Amino acid sequence: MIKVIIFDLDGLLVDSLPLLYKAYNQVFTKYGCPLSLKDWREWINGSLKPKIWIQKNKLPVKEDEIRTEKKKIYEKLIRDELQLKSGALNLINNLYGKYRLCIASASRIESVKLAVNKFKLKSKFEKLISDTEMTKGKPHPDIFLKTAEIMKVNPDECLVIEDSIAGLKAAKAAGMICIICPDKFSDVKPAEFKGADKIVKNLDEVDLKMIKDLSNQR
Repeated sequence: MIKVIIFDLDGLLVDSLPLLYKAYNQVFTKYGCPLSLKDWREWINGSLKPKIWIQKNKLPVKEDEIRTEKKKIYEKLIRDELQLKSGALNLINNLYGKYRLCIASASRIESVKLAVNKFKLKSKFEKLISDTEMTKGKPHPDIFLKTAEIMKVNPDECLVIEDSIAGLKAAKAAGMICIICPDKFSDVKPAEFKGADKIVKNLDEVDLKMIKDLSNQR
């Protein structure tokens, strides 16, 4: 039986990936090496990281400096431009009180809190968890296993709602049910989400019946 629903944040509940790309691109452009959308999509699908991009382009800057500059730009973009994804608020409200809700994100916990607080959603989630605090991030299952531990439930009592391949792999490796709602900006085709228990086009499609049906399939 599903007791806990674990949400990803970026690209799922909030339309943050265009802003994250904008922030990193501003920083790398400053050093004469802008990020194309192709570069970015490789990045968010797991094959590109700031350190690798710095080394690949022989940039005279350290990874920590890039992240610090990005953080300043990105947090301003969150405050000024961030929007909820379609159906996110309705889904959260429909599930609240019927399931225990939490967020498990690949973003820094400061950015997670900033986004959640902007939309006054803090009271809806029992826990906000970041995989930057784990030894290994998504696609490794650590964040979801830790979330189950924190919520004091078994992994098979959790349902994960994700938008990325890395998130899907992490959820399935943790032994959890996973609904995928692909983010359009990431440009990953639905067929690439192999192993998902359900794939939806937007969050409006996710309802109590779908979750109950998935739980009964266990």
